[in-house]
Amino acid sequence: MPIDFTARATGQGLTDPDYAFLLSEEDTGERVAIHCEATSYDKATADLRSVAAVRIRGPRILASQHLALSFWPTEPAEPALARLLRFIGNRPLVGYYLDFTVAMLDRLVQPMIGMPLPNETVEVSSLYYARKTKIPGKNAVDLRLDSILRDLDLPPRTGDDAYAHALAAAMVCLRLEA
Repeated sequence: MPIDFTARATGQGLTDPDYAFLLSEEDTGERVAIHCEATSYDKATADLRSVAAVRIRGPRILASQHLALSFWPTEPAEPALARLLRFIGNRPLVGYYLDFTVAMLDRLVQPMIGMPLPNETVEVSSLYYARKTKIPGKNAVDLRLDSILRDLDLPPRTGDDAYAHALAAAMVCLRLEA
């Protein structure tokens, strides 16, 4: 099943040339599964607490090449965000309900670099839904992450942190591509 990538930005407004690599053509063939944890589900007011990202290369999850960051209200977020941006680069982002993660990051990244994240996105719950609705008579689709993992015969999440969610999204993405 081919993945439908959706470009998020055109690159207009980049104010820091140190981040020009975000706008270059992606040539590694890698993607990055990403997830964040926040103080609430309100994208406008929640505080970011942690973010985890793991690279995907071809049919492999590079679990040894992951990044897990914590954010505290008493410390500036810019050094950690700079590290995250260098880790994800211009690679497409993969995630479970990725809109929330990207919105949280955009709120912090845009003032820093002058624009939201330009990365393409792959929403695994949408891929799963599209696959399930092709089956005749299958109208109700359970989009809970644990249900998706179980239905695709993938191992259950080993925790409830950002890294466990990012790793699960990577597994779902690869299984749906196969």
